[in-house]
Amino acid sequence: MQNIAVKDILHEELRLKLKGLALIAEKRFTKLSCFKGECWGDSVWLYKGRHKIYLLARGELNSELILLNKVFLVSYLWDRRSESKQITAGRVTDLASALKYMVAQGAVNLQGLSQSSYMKTFGFLRSHYKSPAGVCRSLNIFIKFLFESSLIVQNFDLIGTKDLQEKDQYGRVALERKLPLPELVKAIISLKWAVQEQWDGSFRAQMDMLAVLTQAFQYGLGLRIGEVLRLPKNCLISMNGEMYCRVWTEKGSEPVARYVPTIWRAALRDAVDRIDAICEPFRKRAMSIEDGSFAGNLDDRFLARIETIGLRVASALDRLSQAVESNVSAAESRLRVLKHLPDNELIELKKLGEYLPFASTGSDAQTLLKFYVNNGFNVVSKPLGKVKRAHYVRGRDVKDRIARLVELRRSVLFYDEFFEILHERKPENSRSKDTCALDGRLKFKNMPSVEAFAFTGESCPYGRRVVYLSYADAVAAMRTIVGGGYDAETHIPVNDAEELYPELFNRKTMTSIAAGSSSSYYSFLRISEGRQHFYKPSAVSSGLKYRAVSGFLIEQASIKDAVVSAFVSVNTKVSSELIQEIRDELLAEGIEISSAALGINQRVSDYLFVVPSNLGGVYNEHIPCVLGYFSVLYAIKPAREGQSAFIRYGVSADKEILKTFQTHKGRHWQTNSLFRAGLAASIVNKWMGRTDGQGDHYDHQTAKERATKVSELMLSEQSRFIGDLANKVKNWSENNVPAEDVQHFLNAMLQTVHYGPLGHCFRDLNLRPCEFHLKCLTGNSGKGCREFVVDLSDPVQVKQIESERSRAEIELARLFEVLNRPDVPVESVEMHIEHQMTVYRNASYILDRSEIVLTDGQVEQSKDYQPFRLEGSIPNDCVFQCGAA
Repeated sequence: MQNIAVKDILHEELRLKLKGLALIAEKRFTKLSCFKGECWGDSVWLYKGRHKIYLLARGELNSELILLNKVFLVSYLWDRRSESKQITAGRVTDLASALKYMVAQGAVNLQGLSQSSYMKTFGFLRSHYKSPAGVCRSLNIFIKFLFESSLIVQNFDLIGTKDLQEKDQYGRVALERKLPLPELVKAIISLKWAVQEQWDGSFRAQMDMLAVLTQAFQYGLGLRIGEVLRLPKNCLISMNGEMYCRVWTEKGSEPVARYVPTIWRAALRDAVDRIDAICEPFRKRAMSIEDGSFAGNLDDRFLARIETIGLRVASALDRLSQAVESNVSAAESRLRVLKHLPDNELIELKKLGEYLPFASTGSDAQTLLKFYVNNGFNVVSKPLGKVKRAHYVRGRDVKDRIARLVELRRSVLFYDEFFEILHERKPENSRSKDTCALDGRLKFKNMPSVEAFAFTGESCPYGRRVVYLSYADAVAAMRTIVGGGYDAETHIPVNDAEELYPELFNRKTMTSIAAGSSSSYYSFLRISEGRQHFYKPSAVSSGLKYRAVSGFLIEQASIKDAVVSAFVSVNTKVSSELIQEIRDELLAEGIEISSAALGINQRVSDYLFVVPSNLGGVYNEHIPCVLGYFSVLYAIKPAREGQSAFIRYGVSADKEILKTFQTHKGRHWQTNSLFRAGLAASIVNKWMGRTDGQGDHYDHQTAKERATKVSELMLSEQSRFIGDLANKVKNWSENNVPAEDVQHFLNAMLQTVHYGPLGHCFRDLNLRPCEFHLKCLTGNSGKGCREFVVDLSDPVQVKQIESERSRAEIELARLFEVLNRPDVPVESVEMHIEHQMTVYRNASYILDRSEIVLTDGQVEQSKDYQPFRLEGSIPNDCVFQCGAA
């Protein structure tokens, strides 16, 4: 129980410290531009407005650890906010993942971040990552933050990450299988010809051809795949009669107009012409979305549709009006009196047959009276005695009744009449199956015989039961059915949208919408929540001109919005929540291209590689996007078997060979080719758009090949190198030793050349390991190693020597401070001072030589210690490392 209480107290102390740090971090958070607009309380942040940073794994709701990760990230970014080189989103994601990995391995709170959980997490990362150095380094940074912030109960040891990378004997990361296999290059070339020979113009063929053509830039200019895919249109330019390629570089380099080697000019020009032929239509469509002109075409079609529906409704109502007038005319004709009928004259009922075409055939007075009263006549009765009465109808009343019958005919239509006007054919029966437009409008009535005669001209002694609509209801129903039953000026059924906008909708539309698909632009449409009932014209074969259907309605304005939103989505890969915020900016300014050295925006229509987007598994040329990395990979090295372009075009290629494809290998091949040609590393690195320190990782020459190049340069540029061997070559040349002898000497001495930490080493390390342990500047007794050579034209090597001298200078200052301390043995201090003085002097000599080329006379008169000049040592001079034997 006591242990539990102690743990609770320790945990509470850690929580209080964290809360204190959180108050500071929250204030800093609001000032960090990289989190502008973000809310401190969210569990997911957007880095630079577009990259999601999950503070814990999705679904995890541990508020204590989320707060810890927030404090850590803000602290890290705050301390580096003034650095010129921006921290990449990938780096921030790795840092945020450190805590998530520890949680995944069982850590549940601050107190659980212990030595055991750290070791478990480190072991997990080491075993599950092919290259674990990066993630393990982020984990160590996180743990160091916990140390510095006093958020760990007990100290524990960290594991170094240097040993997690495979390295050569000089400490460089091993270059394993970086160069492309010749068989792979041949296969890609064969694929290009196969696509061209079997060209059918399909989207698939276009994508395959573009994927292959990206390799021309990777091999010809050594571009990274990201640099290829964001090349601007009209990337090839001419300056002073030479060809250059405009490149937005990555990895912190400035944008350049990269010189195009002569042997690659025709190939790249042909590639750009082919790319333009494929991509120019898509660029134009992208531009129409960017400037809004695409919407005009959609609106024109929609307005034409509205006009067509309006004309259809007007035509149907005109037919309805004509039918009514025809009915009225027929009724008037049927009801016309047979002879003159004075208004005030009283006509006995039994004599009405002389005036009316629909008179009763009855003979007795009661039958006649009942007939005319039931048919709406105003009967006047006069007594003929105490019992008998005579029945009359005034002429004016007869005419009024006829007028009312005609007016009734004008205001009423039988259902079968309405059906015939609507569908332009007679119905097979009088029963309506339509419960939508006619619901509540259809009425049933027993029509007396006179009304039946007025409507049909048929004698119906007992009347007739009819289904009818009022004229007003008929007009409303006609508008509903012919007009569709919805607001056609703002909405459109999905099926009609497929016909009106076939470039935006396809046969999968209904399936995608019903399934709530979020993988296509359908997710941006404003669609009715459920299926709606409406009408649409029928196929001729159905026998009905219009039929009732059910389906989804789309708001017309949302179709244009969806095109823009989908365009933004496929070209930025941002979440739907952000699209509305950035769409206006993207349309006006384009996609942001940034690195540590540049930040520009390039419109989609200004890219070289613009292709149809893949929306919901279907290519859509009307919503174009920039060609993506995985599209290139899909063509050449697909994730699933059977989908490779090599199979599609019948190009024979070994599967294992195809698996070795990497987009970066073209860059390695070009760089290595330049090194093999003897071009200076500084020039190669400058042309390739990389920093000086990165060149060694791309030099795939064998030690023998490198030795040959150094030998050639040492003869042709005798002031370029410094070292015992270089001094001998220079001295012999000045003393007129035959060049052939010097060459034979170099051939014998320079069998291999390796990169060392400070320069070149021509010792065959595979046969004779170095006993100096890479102490090239000091050798056995401070005179330097005779197998060490510095290339004064290599800025990387010069910079490394500068760093070595700076470290020696700092160490000397420290040693002189402790020289007279009584608690430190003088002999030990003097020994270290002597060593550091040797390093400092020898490094200074090399750096001086890098600035001026010394003649022999200057060398002899120089007061500085001159390493390697005459007495430099080599590791095997003495088995005891004691200098010359």
